[in-house]
Amino acid sequence: MKRVSLLALSLASLIVSGSAMAVADIEGYYLGAMAGHSQLEAGEFDESAISYGLYGGYYFSKNFAVESTYVRTDNFVDVGDVKANQLSFAAKFHHYFNDTYSMFIKAGIAATKVEADQDYDGNGWLWGAGFNMAFQNGVNVRVAYEMLYTDLDATGLTDQLDSDWGNVYLGVHYQF
Repeated sequence: MKRVSLLALSLASLIVSGSAMAVADIEGYYLGAMAGHSQLEAGEFDESAISYGLYGGYYFSKNFAVESTYVRTDNFVDVGDVKANQLSFAAKFHHYFNDTYSMFIKAGIAATKVEADQDYDGNGWLWGAGFNMAFQNGVNVRVAYEMLYTDLDATGLTDQLDSDWGNVYLGVHYQF
């Protein structure tokens, strides 16, 4: 968590300095990578882990895009092997403060798989929000938070397991 906080503070100081000349996102494709910190709550399980992934999408206009994200985690626990991954598809809406800085919200659907002694999977929905900074060369940097709600199933279980997966991350993407 300290690493994520340090990255967020570094980004905030870059934003405040205003040293980057920027151009707002425009119509077209974008592709990026992310790294962050995840917290997974499922039943009595409540652990955190490092997360990483890829995201990409298409801007239909300056203010609307669709985005798909793949997120994977490192081990959630010190003993054993518990990892999770998710694939999501969401609508994303931007508000621009100027050509450099914007904020966004997103909402969509997601599929989750938790790999442990017994594998769990399920479908659910997600929401997210974040801030974006655009540079002249097509590079964008974002800080965001996403929350995923899923009912997990496992072979041999009759009841579903409610899960909440929060992920705060720093992402960098290229706007084509």
